[in-house]
Amino acid sequence: MNSIVKKRLSPLRKGVYVNAALLFLLIAVFLVGCNVGQYRMSVGEVISTLFGGGTDLGRVILFEERLPRICLAVMVGLGMGMSGVVMQDLLHNDLASPGTLGVSAGSGLFVTLYVALIQGNGSSAVLMPILALFGGLLSAGLIFLFGTRRKQRLQPTRLIMTGVAMSSAYGAVSTFLMLIIDESRLEFLQRWQSGELWGTEWEYIVVFAVWLLLFGVMTYRQGRVLNVINVGYDVARGLGVNVGRQFLYLSVCAVALASASVAFGGNFFFLGLIGPHIARRLVGTDARVLMPASGIIAGIIVMLADMLVQGLEFLANIPAGIVVSVLSVPYFLYLLMRS
Repeated sequence: MNSIVKKRLSPLRKGVYVNAALLFLLIAVFLVGCNVGQYRMSVGEVISTLFGGGTDLGRVILFEERLPRICLAVMVGLGMGMSGVVMQDLLHNDLASPGTLGVSAGSGLFVTLYVALIQGNGSSAVLMPILALFGGLLSAGLIFLFGTRRKQRLQPTRLIMTGVAMSSAYGAVSTFLMLIIDESRLEFLQRWQSGELWGTEWEYIVVFAVWLLLFGVMTYRQGRVLNVINVGYDVARGLGVNVGRQFLYLSVCAVALASASVAFGGNFFFLGLIGPHIARRLVGTDARVLMPASGIIAGIIVMLADMLVQGLEFLANIPAGIVVSVLSVPYFLYLLMRS
């Protein structure tokens, strides 16, 4: 009996160990990222400055420029990575993500409406994620309304195709709005849609961190339920899971995580697709270790992309989301050919 229990626990233990290694890698990339830029700081100087040492100039550069940007990159990755895991498990489809389902496009449309019609620079730290959440939930509701039929089983492929069509419609509306606004708002929206880490002030970081912590914990607590649903809807019902209620609850949590990431980080929808796939190869399918692994991997990807933008002259002023998309497209095509 003990040997059977050990065998059952071993994949989970492996996942915990891999997550610990990924967390160590995240911290290492984080410290290296604090040294990327015109003003060079060694890792030792970065650590010293973080704990109150260093020069006045070093503290200003680290705490007012680099640290907020890197923290935002990590949180955007965590939100999109966890959201992608939930959507793929709920829909039993490896190609499901906030981007392919059109959720990110719905959130983006409402952010575009806000910037174009209300606030010129998108400076409200509270209103932006709320509008993005509303847009994401509305988009998800429309997709499920048009992508499902009564008295028929849920068809993930149909939902994804509906999401692609809805994304095109959202994109058309966003493009129209961008054609009628002034240049300052247009520049902000263009960079934001390309994946600009724009919310790099501590006010935005705090709001995003609270939002991410709240919905991240709510999502992670349902890891066991997500595992059962991932096996099959009928199996989950047989085990006493209220599939409809849990599906709605987890969908709202996933949309909330993705919407906040879109609001503060722009177009990084590929993270919700790539992060879970890489993590699944490392830790397996248990959502309790898959969600944090996917979030950490996605966070590392965003940090590395931002480090390339900050460190290479020919990539200066290029939004990090463009780098992420360019690097992710080949893997996305590979997934499509496999599917």
